[in-house]
Amino acid sequence: MRVTSLLTALAGLCALPVALAAAAEDAPELQVTTTFPNNPFNIVKNGQANRVVFTITTPRGTDRALAIESVTGAFLDPARPEGHKRHVLRNMTTTKLRDVTVHQPNGQPLQLPYNFFSEFKPQKLDVEFRASVIDQSSSAKYNMQLYRGSVVVEEPKQSLFDLQLLSVYAIMLAFTGGVAYMLYQMYLEPLVRSKAAKRKEAKHATPKVPVTAATGKNGKSYDEDWIPEQSSSRNLRPRKQRGGRK
Repeated sequence: MRVTSLLTALAGLCALPVALAAAAEDAPELQVTTTFPNNPFNIVKNGQANRVVFTITTPRGTDRALAIESVTGAFLDPARPEGHKRHVLRNMTTTKLRDVTVHQPNGQPLQLPYNFFSEFKPQKLDVEFRASVIDQSSSAKYNMQLYRGSVVVEEPKQSLFDLQLLSVYAIMLAFTGGVAYMLYQMYLEPLVRSKAAKRKEAKHATPKVPVTAATGKNGKSYDEDWIPEQSSSRNLRPRKQRGGRK
C-alpha cells in the first residue's frame, strides 16, 4: 500500500509540470502595442490621471473568442529583484470591463484605455500592466501581461492661476481672516472699549468753573492803582463845552 501511494504521488508530481506546460501552451497569443498619448516619453505626473492605451490584436488565422474582463497594473522597484517582498511598491486600481471582445466587428484592433495615478517622489520606476482574458468558448481565464517598462515620475508644473491653488489660497485667506477677527475680539476690542469708557468718565468728572470778572480795590472791574494821578485827575475834571460858559 505504501509503495502504491508513493508511486501515485510521484506520478502526480510528474504530471503537474506537464499540466502547467499545457496550460501555458493553451494561453492565447495577443499582439499588444502600448502608448502613452499624453506623455510620449513615458513621463508620469503625480496627482494627475495618467492614461495608457493598449492596442490589442490577435495573429491572423486565430478564431478564438477572447474577451478582456479587467485591467490592472503595479509600480515596481527596479533596484530589487522579482520575488522580493518590496519589489512591488504599489498596486494600481483594477478596472472591470464588460463585453470587451478582442475581435471587433469592423475588423479594427481593440483600443483599450487605462488610467492610473502616481504618488511617488520624482524618480525612475518600472510599471507592469496585466489583463484578465477569458476564452468565451471554454470559459478559461488567463492572466496575461500587456506591458512592462520604465516610467519617469515627475511633479506637475504649478501655476499661480491653477484652480486647485486658487482654492487653497482662498481657504488660507479665510482662515487667516477668521483668526485675526477672533484675536481682535479677544484682545483689541476690550482695550478699545476700556479706553473709550475712561475718556467718557474723565469728561463727565471735570467740574465747570464759572467765569467771573476780576474786580479791583474800589469795586470796579479794573484796578486804578497803576494809573498815574495826573491821568486820573484829568479824567475827573469837567470838560469845557465849546461856545458855552466856563
